[in-house]
Amino acid sequence: MPTPDTESLFVSELTKAQVKMRVYLAKLLANSPSTDDVLQECNKVLWVKRDDWDPETIFLKWAYRVCFFQVKAYFRNQSREKLVFNDELLDILGKDDPAEHNPKEREIAMNQCLGKLDNHDRALLLERYQGELSVDQLAQREGISANTLSQKFLRLRHQLLICIQTNLKTL
Repeated sequence: MPTPDTESLFVSELTKAQVKMRVYLAKLLANSPSTDDVLQECNKVLWVKRDDWDPETIFLKWAYRVCFFQVKAYFRNQSREKLVFNDELLDILGKDDPAEHNPKEREIAMNQCLGKLDNHDRALLLERYQGELSVDQLAQREGISANTLSQKFLRLRHQLLICIQTNLKTL
């Protein structure tokens, strides 16, 4: 049976974790409209199992595991849906660590990596993802096929991903 102090700490940790749990669930559920429903189920399970939580451990890691299994249960119940992640993909997506870098660190790393691209590639990427032109429109302007430009964007995004991951390791 939890003491009043332990229960108060649990409520505090659960409250602080809500935003991160929702983001984690949204990732696993591909931003499904059911994210809030699954979050509510997770909160119920966490409350029922509150005696199992050790205050000496990181609450968010425990909460993420509960969320992960609630998503699996949700997908089992939604098997009639057309698009449902298989267990292998869910396992890959579920390997999220609450100690991950915050969005500001990611933004800094992204800006550093964008600065390493040549001016034309950077301008092209920014125009595509911040502007309103489609790949077809940009390709026509560049005098290349849309497929060629799509492949270029794929290579540039991969290059940025590697650079960002490297930069985040040093932060």
